[in-house]
Amino acid sequence: MNGQTPKPWYKEPWPWLLMSGPAIVVVAAFVTLWLAASNSSDLVSDDYYKDGKHIDLDIKRDTAAIERGINAQVLISPDGSAVRVYLSGRFENSVPVKLTLMHPAKKEFDQSIVLQKSAAPPSGDKTEFTGRFATLPPTQHWYVRLEDTARIWRVENKWITGQGGSVSLAPVKNLTNAAQQR
Repeated sequence: MNGQTPKPWYKEPWPWLLMSGPAIVVVAAFVTLWLAASNSSDLVSDDYYKDGKHIDLDIKRDTAAIERGINAQVLISPDGSAVRVYLSGRFENSVPVKLTLMHPAKKEFDQSIVLQKSAAPPSGDKTEFTGRFATLPPTQHWYVRLEDTARIWRVENKWITGQGGSVSLAPVKNLTNAAQQR
């Protein structure tokens, strides 16, 4: 031999280079776990079985809205704290009407309010309702649902916030047609 003593393994660069790959993967796994735990979304229902059992009931509510000719125009104030709804069709004036704004990903941002009937006289077949809610957090879109509190009918639609503060609500006709064909 040359008379050189070999260096201990920890002073060589190759073992450290080979161990750096798995070490980076372990750190990335912990970072991913932390991100998943801190940014959970409510896209999946906790009680999916119970929700599935109510699908048929919801289809009946859409069918009832079609039969009653219920449609609505929802106008949301620019600051996102007030709403004016023009409702038409055959609905019970004595049953309160509820407006629900559902955030696309975070259930804690959802808001429901019972609307107050306006003192203004009906304009043609449209009855005016008003309400106030907490300021909406910014998002690209909301799911808007209008229903009577007796849960007989409902109308809904997707509101894209970048297209203004107005959204038309109607019964989901494609869903009811598919259910009636079964």
